[in-house]
Amino acid sequence: MEKSLFKNAIYKIALNFFNLIVPILIGPYVYRALGADSIGKVKYGESIFNYFFIFATFGIYQYGLREISRIKKDKTKVAQLFTTLFTFSLITNAVTMAAYLLVTFLGYGDHYLFPILLIFSFSFVMNIFYVEWLNEAFENYDFITIKTIIVKIIYVVLLIALVKSSADYLIFTSLLVMTTSLNNIISFVYIKRQVKFDFSHMKFKPHIKPLFLVVIFMNGNILYSQLDIFMLGRYVSDAAVSFYVMSKQITTIISALMLSVVQVTIPRLSYILGSSNDEESYVNLVQRVARIYYAVLFPAAVGLLAISDLGVIAYGGGEFAGAGSVLAVYSIYMIFVGTDNVLANQVMYVKKKENILVRFIVVGGIFNLMLNAIFVYLDLFSAAVAIGTTAASTVLLVAMEYYYIRKKLDIPLFLFNKTNMKYLLFSLTFFPISYILRSFISGTYVLFTVIVVACIAVYGALMWLTKDEMLYLLLDKVKNKLPGFKK
Repeated sequence: MEKSLFKNAIYKIALNFFNLIVPILIGPYVYRALGADSIGKVKYGESIFNYFFIFATFGIYQYGLREISRIKKDKTKVAQLFTTLFTFSLITNAVTMAAYLLVTFLGYGDHYLFPILLIFSFSFVMNIFYVEWLNEAFENYDFITIKTIIVKIIYVVLLIALVKSSADYLIFTSLLVMTTSLNNIISFVYIKRQVKFDFSHMKFKPHIKPLFLVVIFMNGNILYSQLDIFMLGRYVSDAAVSFYVMSKQITTIISALMLSVVQVTIPRLSYILGSSNDEESYVNLVQRVARIYYAVLFPAAVGLLAISDLGVIAYGGGEFAGAGSVLAVYSIYMIFVGTDNVLANQVMYVKKKENILVRFIVVGGIFNLMLNAIFVYLDLFSAAVAIGTTAASTVLLVAMEYYYIRKKLDIPLFLFNKTNMKYLLFSLTFFPISYILRSFISGTYVLFTVIVVACIAVYGALMWLTKDEMLYLLLDKVKNKLPGFKK
């Protein structure tokens, strides 16, 4: 029985909403307890770890999700592919961990990053058991949601109990690793009850090339945001890293909710193309999802831009006031990277065009590296400049993707139509609203809250007055799920 796409989206949104609430509630505590320098140390160390972790994961999550989604009705093939990818993951994690530890001891043995990097090394062991891609392919979003919420609650309790000052940054690092490890183990135990190991037809060779392409495709951030963080830590300061990371975290919190719509449709899109090759249904679903996505993306990005100076203080305290300009640029970047998420994940990846997409990502990444190098040479490199260069590189990436999809794949995808741009026009009203309210209200937290509530109210009213289809669709779905409204 095929699971409801709407229910999957609800579970995914519930999960991401919880993931949104936890950082909102606990993030200010962490940033105030640890401070800019300690946060910068952890995130700088994490950026180094992430460069190795990319090769440990080796694109198995994304590749496994797509390939299992295509064959999930065949239990034998699923077991064989699962066994192959699990074994391959065991090898990549072991080899990468050895290389990582070698670099850690030889390159950072006497550095303050050494204990941080050593703690992160445990993630390689526990990543072997990361099989969430199988749960998502089977659309087990109810289990994923409940499990993740429980693990997050444990994390929050331990965080509050153990992290008290800037000296506790190693405990904070350990909790990050512990949370991910617990999450992986629970998922592995759960999925092993449904899928058994089958070593009868284990072949690595057919999967190596597509996996390698996925590695580059899904980890383009090594030439984008991860590159920014590394260069800020190398050429600017730990505080600059913390400004960048906090802005990234705030936008990621918001983006996670919107990406729920994109993420839950990837298995269904893959299944549509893999089982029936119904091109018309595929295009209609992508177009519909894109419209829902923009209806939320534009107000989120523009709203964040309008309150960026208040947001960083409300989230991190006065010590992070200097991150206001960084968050402002990041909010604009949200629109570009959001568009990339639709084009890359729902079209090019589902259509198995990773080889083309990889070229685009590399071109954009090299462009970003060149821009960063120029600003470092001119001694103008900063957190705001770093995300500005990444935004410019993402615009180039989106332009290449959109051209290829429309002209080469001949897919009639229209993202920038009047209907979608209407949501951007509605969102621009947030600037006069913010300006007017700032003239009458003082106090960071009160002003922040009033502006957010006012902007949401005005945006909702505009959608209501124009009888927006997406708003009425959502309201009808909600009413049908409520006992008192069921027909």
